[in-house]
Amino acid sequence: MELEVRHLRALAAIDDTGSLTRAARRLGMSQPALSGLLKRIEHSVGGALFFRAEYGCLPTPLGTEVLGEARVVLSSMSAIAERVGEWSRRGGPSDPLRIGGYCGFLHVAVSRWLRDQPWCADVNLQEDMDERISVDKVAIGELDLALVYRPPLPGMSVPPGVASILVHPAEPVFVVMAHDHPIVRPGPVPVEDIFEHAWVDEPPGTSRWWTYLNQVCQEHGVALRQPHSTQCLSTLLELVLAKLAVGPALATSRNRADSIVVRAIEGTPMWQELRLFYRPDTVVAAHIDEIYSHILDSYANRQGCSPAFDAWWCERGRELLPAV
Repeated sequence: MELEVRHLRALAAIDDTGSLTRAARRLGMSQPALSGLLKRIEHSVGGALFFRAEYGCLPTPLGTEVLGEARVVLSSMSAIAERVGEWSRRGGPSDPLRIGGYCGFLHVAVSRWLRDQPWCADVNLQEDMDERISVDKVAIGELDLALVYRPPLPGMSVPPGVASILVHPAEPVFVVMAHDHPIVRPGPVPVEDIFEHAWVDEPPGTSRWWTYLNQVCQEHGVALRQPHSTQCLSTLLELVLAKLAVGPALATSRNRADSIVVRAIEGTPMWQELRLFYRPDTVVAAHIDEIYSHILDSYANRQGCSPAFDAWWCERGRELLPAV
């Protein structure tokens, strides 16, 4: 039999009261039941923990050792209960904060930071390809915070009861390709060169991104040839590494030396708005300025992830950031 917290409480009650009868009364059980429990505990630890004296129950030397450890555990349990009570009194979450959106570096960075904040119990990260799903989940309480990329298309409404804050108005979409792909060059790649090759992306119709991608291709007079469809990043990267396709990349994607490289697209023909969504009167709303500020800092700290990001950041990216 493994000792449980209830066993430790029984031992402490016997020691505190000096009597099986009084301890049983404190614990809300009968004296014979407590006596039987004590015998099972003593059998488990391999020795007597109390002996009866004319003035009550006293711990044996083994009992003294066990009680010392038991009281440490019980004290820790009380501290845990007090912490839970503090969360309840100040309205903090007892469940993990749920973060959503089409996930990338910034989602992981903010999740890691949130986990270390005293007002955040823990973090669960949930990914949805369609930004509308993430925002709707915030509205119905399935997400606490959504950091979403929104292509510049009409018709994106915000549900009632949801607040938002702009993070970046125009983060460019880059392209990812094998390091030895024929169109690789040090600087931005012309859109015409990119779409001469097979494209890999999410399945058509998965989100509004596919509509936007087709619109960009039509505006630039290029044909979209997408023989490969996947929602799995590792599959996309394997296809890219094999030079079977090129594909889209978030601006914060990391270059991988001698394997996969991230490049800007000449003229920035594709870009997305990055925005936070949350519900007012929540713990997230109470700390939204801190969250927002941390995300902006994460942008600046991402310098070095690729030459394409560094060039965009220095030339244009940081200038577009809203003033904090």
